[in-house]
Amino acid sequence: ILLLAVIITSIFADDIGKRIIAELNKQLTTELTVKDVDMSVISTFPNAAANLNGVVLMGANDDVLLEAEKISFRLSLFSLLSKKIRVKSVVVSNGALTVNVDKRGKANYDIFKSDETPETPETEDKDGGSGPVISLAEARLVDMQLIYQDEKAEQEIMAEEVNASFSGEFSSSRFDLKSKATLVSRFADIGEKRFLPGKKLGYDAQIFVDMDAGKYEFKEVQLEVESNTFNVDGSIETTDESTFFDLFFNSEKSSLADMIKLLPDEYLATMADFESSGDFVVKASLKGAYNDRENPEIKAEINLEDGRITSDAMDGTLKDVSFNATFDNGRNRSNKTSSFHIKDFKGYFNRQLLELSLDVDDLDDPQIDFAMDGIVPVGMVYGFIGDPRIQKGGGKIEVKNLVLKGRYEDMIRTTRIDRVEAGGELEFDDAYLQIEDENLMLDRGILSLHGNELAVTQLELDGPGSELLFEGKAFNVIPVIFADSINSQGAELGFEARLKCKTLDLDRLLKLTLVDEEEASEAAAKEINVDSLKTDRIRQREKLTSFLKGTFIAEIDEYNYNQIEGKDFRGELKFISNEMAITGKTQAMGGEFDLDGNMYFRDEPYLVSRLTCNQVNIKQFFQESENFGQDILTDKNLEGNLDAKIAIYAYWDEKGNFLMDKLRILGAIGLVNGELKDFKMMENFSTFVKIKDLQQIKFTNLQNFFEISNRKIYIPVMFIQSNALNLTVSGEHTFDQEIAYYLKVNAAQVLANRFKSYDPSLKPQKARRKGFFNLHYAILGTVDDFNVKSSKSRVTSDFEQSERRKRDIQAALEKEFHTIIKMVDEPQDWRDIPENESVSDEFLWEN
Repeated sequence: ILLLAVIITSIFADDIGKRIIAELNKQLTTELTVKDVDMSVISTFPNAAANLNGVVLMGANDDVLLEAEKISFRLSLFSLLSKKIRVKSVVVSNGALTVNVDKRGKANYDIFKSDETPETPETEDKDGGSGPVISLAEARLVDMQLIYQDEKAEQEIMAEEVNASFSGEFSSSRFDLKSKATLVSRFADIGEKRFLPGKKLGYDAQIFVDMDAGKYEFKEVQLEVESNTFNVDGSIETTDESTFFDLFFNSEKSSLADMIKLLPDEYLATMADFESSGDFVVKASLKGAYNDRENPEIKAEINLEDGRITSDAMDGTLKDVSFNATFDNGRNRSNKTSSFHIKDFKGYFNRQLLELSLDVDDLDDPQIDFAMDGIVPVGMVYGFIGDPRIQKGGGKIEVKNLVLKGRYEDMIRTTRIDRVEAGGELEFDDAYLQIEDENLMLDRGILSLHGNELAVTQLELDGPGSELLFEGKAFNVIPVIFADSINSQGAELGFEARLKCKTLDLDRLLKLTLVDEEEASEAAAKEINVDSLKTDRIRQREKLTSFLKGTFIAEIDEYNYNQIEGKDFRGELKFISNEMAITGKTQAMGGEFDLDGNMYFRDEPYLVSRLTCNQVNIKQFFQESENFGQDILTDKNLEGNLDAKIAIYAYWDEKGNFLMDKLRILGAIGLVNGELKDFKMMENFSTFVKIKDLQQIKFTNLQNFFEISNRKIYIPVMFIQSNALNLTVSGEHTFDQEIAYYLKVNAAQVLANRFKSYDPSLKPQKARRKGFFNLHYAILGTVDDFNVKSSKSRVTSDFEQSERRKRDIQAALEKEFHTIIKMVDEPQDWRDIPENESVSDEFLWEN
């Protein structure tokens, strides 16, 4: 018999395949195409199988509806010998079903001809009605992919590993349908929310189907979502105009933690590892008609008693948790009449009680009523901040009668916030976060909320190397809390506060806000994009400062930044629209500084600062500034007191990297009683001066301008009067140690210095031109390899250009500081003697 079956199928394979395809296409408004057809009988005996390979079925929108590696039709073996071939079941395997509903509600699966569709000559049965009779009793999907897109409802679902079976007397109008399915959800996007990422789903259902009445009665139905199991009872009935629901859902085999896993994707980052126990019950019902005009009644209730909640993000267990949560879409079965309530939430953490309640009415225009009272241990909540650098938390925050009541739309708008009822207190008791290896502690203090005003009383912040005390008040706290990148409504946190600080370690505090080298290395080891991490930190800081509008009056007794140490800072910090303006006075480096600057917190931050130095010790200035990153002229070479006005323009990229190429600094400096000691470059002037004189050079009042830009230091032409040598000099010095210095010396002084004895008093040389002519030299090359050329024309040209640069710097500084800044010219007695202009510069230089 088996051999006979094989022979029969081999004879009829091609004809049967064509007849099945033709019969299917007769029922479709689109086309089914097949790559090839084969038949098998051994694996399906006593039935035969017609296998359509490489199947493509087009949808109503001219896109592919179904692709499958194989569709196998199971046939009655002996019906192959009759005019009517009977198809019993079908298996669709290794493919994808793509369902699409466009914005007009048209579905791409609407491809079956109606009873009224007339037969065309091409679709009429040419054999007088001998086509296959497809009378299915079973259908199966094997390893399929499902893609569902509903543009009208803004929904998109993708699932993989779809395996399903359907059985029943499908040829009858009334039958029992048995079906099972398992699948893995890639995602389910509803609006802008993503649900069920990577979740295992399934069902086991027995449903009575009445096709004539359009009714489906759920006899035994179980839905499984991960480890949640829901029992479904009731019925669904469809008519031309409506779908009527009468369904009841309940679950006694689930947990709060499992339900949390069903939340939208963005909430799962800090909540996905929740574990829970306790008496947890979920009930829901769906009753009424669904059509274009009305929605069914939806009610849901969740209860938890004697619960325990744990998480890797919590240092301990929340115990004895109980609450009741309900949802009801209300009288009109719409968002407008919907309400959500959490009643009698209670829980104990380390024997500390926390209670809260929440009522939300009208989801179109939410009316919120929130209340909270009790102890919030920092160890319970620090892990949910979402910053991996936070390693630990401790202490507690006592919440006293915190209430928030009003319309959400009023809460997010500063112009309506006075309509919101708000009040309560937060009292801190040794509440701390351990950020990497540093502790940041709110030692004590109270935040009191009264309507739109938040009062800060004796709030002590102990940070790394820092002790700060805050007092003041803030406004618009609630609109700022509810603000986000899409819906900020122009919220600004207005504040007036006083900051008193005994010590302030800026290095260690700033390290907490930026990505340092250690964190960057750890991120790279974990294959985390370090640049993205840096960019995120910059954007977080930008977002925070965008909400700030107010003034800190600051008094800082002692502070440090890198090697810089200062004291007695008195000034103000003003914030507005991503800008921080700082003004104040401080003592540092043996002198006094007046600071007036603006920091702009943008995607690419930048700084504009005006610094006035008064009697600053130049040795300390170089030492604490770490010699500005160079080792040619250092603090070991300098003595004297510095007066200066300096304008600084500094820039960073979106990752927080300092842009040295864009750095620009303008300065006007005056050095009183200055000394230059053991400066190696000065030994090159030994042609003019005795080496001993060059080892310690004492200046009179030295004044000039300078500019740093394009990675160069520009020194405009200036006159230097010292014990060793008088000269006029200008030059450029790059950050790569390339130099171009131009100088003028007096020949008479050169000759005198060659023969005179060493002067231990270090008395400056007189500035005079009497008795000889001036010499002009250009020093070009690098610090380690340079040439000296005698060239009056080159020196004179550079002096003229640098005079123009000097006046440009002067004008820019006067604009920044709003004051007149005087220039110091070369003394009259030092200027070139016209009658000696023709004398050669080739004189007395040895290199």
